Amino acid sequence: MPPSDHKFVFVCGLQRSGTTMLYRYLDEHPEVSALSGTARDTNEGQHNQTVYPGDEWHGKGGRFAFRPEARFTEASPLVTPENAQKLFEEWSRFWDTSKPYLLEKSPPNLIRMRFLQALFPESSFVVLLRHPIPVSLATQRWGGDRMHRLLEHWLRAHELFVEDLPHLRRVHTVRYEDLVADPDGVLGRAFAFLGLEDPAAGRRERAEGVNADNFQADRTLRTGVNDRYFAEWRHRKRGLVPRAYHAAIERRFERRVRGFGYSLRRPEELREPELALPGLAAEAAPAPVTA
Repeated sequence: MPPSDHKFVFVCGLQRSGTTMLYRYLDEHPEVSALSGTARDTNEGQHNQTVYPGDEWHGKGGRFAFRPEARFTEASPLVTPENAQKLFEEWSRFWDTSKPYLLEKSPPNLIRMRFLQALFPESSFVVLLRHPIPVSLATQRWGGDRMHRLLEHWLRAHELFVEDLPHLRRVHTVRYEDLVADPDGVLGRAFAFLGLEDPAAGRRERAEGVNADNFQADRTLRTGVNDRYFAEWRHRKRGLVPRAYHAAIERRFERRVRGFGYSLRRPEELREPELALPGLAAEAAPAPVTA
């Protein structure tokens, strides 16, 4: 089995949700080591191991959560002490194992937390959510499915996450919109969840005109990070047929999206999630997102 003196942390979130940003923020801590130096610049663990299939086997972004065979739990036959050791050894080529916290991220983690917990029993999971409209539009640019299918995939993946919550011991949820609007506050809570002190406690740096899609490791406060996607969403409604198509999408999915604190009809508004998501406490007011 992997050595018990390490603590494993998994970042979970769909493609285009901001997981790379969060991953690098957490990796700034002197006691944390993320995978680095892999063949792909995303440094995702799924592509650097031979224990389980990565998302390319299940349709990749916008599709994998629809595939029952892509979801792994503690019941998977792959959960063995030998595979836990093998995963640790394969990922250790890209970790600094002198550090106590070992960090990994891959999009399918979102529907595989029970599996990872079974392999690494003391794991912690940091789940990142982002509004489904930006995630779906950005995913579609890769040549993905139609918009209604991508939004349904967003919901399917996150509803599986909610379904798995009763089986998980250590989960903390972060919203991308809160992270970029209040990086110090959100990261401080994430580090506290992990049992770490924030190495940049009390520091806040602001810069104007920064493209939020380009990672900056300086905790720059940003607003309006989803605006261009929301503008595109509105633009796509022009014309009788497109307007009817998008109205049907909103009717079909609005209620489910509201469970996570988002809206398709009024996308600029962040709400308190209707679902109980660890880390998004009712008393924590949502960070504003400018229209």
